[in-house]
Order: sequence, then C-alpha cells, then structure tokens
Amino acid sequence: MNTTSTGQDWSPKQVPARHADTTADIHRTIAWIYGVLGLLIVAVFAFASMGSVREHEWGAAAAVALFFGAVVALHAALAVGARNRNGIAKTGSVIVGVLMLFGFPIGTIVGGLLIYNSTQNWPPKRLQQVGGAGPDLRDL
Repeated sequence: MNTTSTGQDWSPKQVPARHADTTADIHRTIAWIYGVLGLLIVAVFAFASMGSVREHEWGAAAAVALFFGAVVALHAALAVGARNRNGIAKTGSVIVGVLMLFGFPIGTIVGGLLIYNSTQNWPPKRLQQVGGAGPDLRDL
C-alpha cells in the first residue's frame, strides 16, 4: 500500500494517530495565541505605567501575566500529553473542550473539534524501533 500523499491509497483518515496529533496541534495553537496575547497586554501595562511607580498597575500586570501564563501552561501540557497519547491529556482535552463551548462562536468551533478529536481512539505511541526496515520491526 502506498502511503504517500500522492498515492491513490493514501487517506488522512487511515492514519490512526491523526486525532491525537490534531488535538495536540489545537492545544499548541491556543497556547501560542494566549501567550502572544498575554505578552501584548503586559506590554501595554508596562508602557502605560512608564514614569510612574504605582503598585496597582504592576499588580494588575502581574495578575494578567499569571492568568495567561496558567492558560498557556495548561494548553502546552495538554499538547505534550496528546502527542504522547496520554489518557489524562485526553480527559483534560475533553474538559477544556466543554469549557470552550461557551465561547461562542470561535470557542464553540474549537471546543467541538477538541471534543471530537479527544473522544476518538488514540493508539499508543511507538517509542523506538529496533531492527532494519521490514516486517519484523519491534517496539522497545
């Protein structure tokens, strides 16, 4: 069977790890978006408070940084777990997907994609292969 994208037998639905990889890609993208957005907001706080040393402005900037940092860390951890086909990441992705459903309209779409891809069968990840190219490849 030819599994290249130009072959007639190739279909992305035949790749069993597609759902786990898609879930990881979604989480990684969300982490990047929240990271950049958080940095921009903290930069606005920093530039707005230049020349003044008011503690409440820096406190607000720290609160924003902590919130966005927590969201980035959560999505990054779920992305790594999905890449490794971790069951906890699968459950966490469903929970995050359900919470994202309330963010209409974009969050609903992304949350639905997370739920769909997280509830599919994630095959175990092959760690390492030993042997030459051929049918006798074994996992370590």
